[in-house]
Amino acid sequence: MKLTSSEYKEIARDALKGNWGRAVGAMLLAACLGVFCSSLYFISHFMFVMSVSIRIFESLPHYFLFLVGIGIVLAVFFFFAGGAAWFGYIDFNLALLDRREARPGMVVGRFSLIWKGVYMKIALFAYELFFTLLLIVPGIIAIYSYAMVPYILEEKKDYTVGKAMRMSRKIMRGHKWELFCLRLGFLGWYILGALTFGLALLYVIPYMNTAEAVFYNEISGRADAFYGRETAEM
Repeated sequence: MKLTSSEYKEIARDALKGNWGRAVGAMLLAACLGVFCSSLYFISHFMFVMSVSIRIFESLPHYFLFLVGIGIVLAVFFFFAGGAAWFGYIDFNLALLDRREARPGMVVGRFSLIWKGVYMKIALFAYELFFTLLLIVPGIIAIYSYAMVPYILEEKKDYTVGKAMRMSRKIMRGHKWELFCLRLGFLGWYILGALTFGLALLYVIPYMNTAEAVFYNEISGRADAFYGRETAEM
């Protein structure tokens, strides 16, 4: 079954009906645990906040050292917590689609997988950096080839990171452009988020991540198995 970007979004909106408060709560908790800290949007805003803070408080004694220390502590915390929280946030979004009880607390429900999350982040960063250093286009292809790794590791607890990466490459064959178009469709919302000082992101981030969970459901065959349609092997 092949859906369009508009259909992925429609299914996501339907799953979010009556659950927007929980979705926003889960998103905010995920953000506090570093799930989104690798995004260019987050990094650009973090750098902006740091530069403004330095300008305002530069006259205070030792402020720069204090700021650097806080930055290091946050970076280490996000590095270790972000992967496990990512699994929990995926579980929350899949629960919305499955019509299971979706609770924001699910975001912290996968911290037993903290080391797998760390290995995943290191492996994905290394592969994406390697291909990006070769050329920009191979780097983009690598990003989309491995985009489903966190979903697979959340679903398949016995998988190693390497096996999940191989499986992601397999299920993303012929689907990388679809995911690119799906994400591109939210670009206008992100611009609106910047113009509204991030307020619009309370809507767009849960919406986009739920839509991406729909995408995973379909290309992996999970939706076929879960909803009783003809099972497609992953």
